[in-house]
Amino acid sequence: MRNFFYICAKLLGFSLFKILFDWEIKGKENIPRKGGFIIASNHLSYLDPPIIGIASPRKVHYLAKSSLFQIPVLNFLIKIYGAIPIEREKEYSISIRKGIEILKKGEGLVIFPEGTRNPEGNIEMPKKGVSFLAYKTGVPVIPTKLKGTEKALPKGKKFLKPAKVKVIFGSSIKVENNDYINQANRIMKIIKELN
Repeated sequence: MRNFFYICAKLLGFSLFKILFDWEIKGKENIPRKGGFIIASNHLSYLDPPIIGIASPRKVHYLAKSSLFQIPVLNFLIKIYGAIPIEREKEYSISIRKGIEILKKGEGLVIFPEGTRNPEGNIEMPKKGVSFLAYKTGVPVIPTKLKGTEKALPKGKKFLKPAKVKVIFGSSIKVENNDYINQANRIMKIIKELN
């Protein structure tokens, strides 16, 4: 039943975004057809998770603040879209455990390595979680760049605005050593260079 709701929500979201946005998706063929994978993306807006979820040809999961699950309608929607609750004070350890669990089941996980929204578009120093998860599970990382979502849903605003939105899925890369900070920096450098 949840898969049915997910498909309906994805079709509805795609139709809505097609009407609202002049949007382009590049590199969908870089998403693996099977097995676990990480989409590592820059983070411009609260709109980024659903945009990536709708653009991805495979279902993906997100880690979301547990407080979001206390809002009745939002709770329903974010669960359909694959969100998993985490407690703020235990965020890192729970994120890592949940992330490993998702990836080992052969599913997709979206990570924003910067750890927070950066609506100015300057790609900031990443946290090492993305490279740690990729190394520990052996899954590929799909560097992904978002453009325009900060204009479609600006910081502090509640309503969507027409905008040009672009999602670029880059070629997959492997994290082959446990120098997590350097590997995370390498991923962010690739994201920055995507066009």
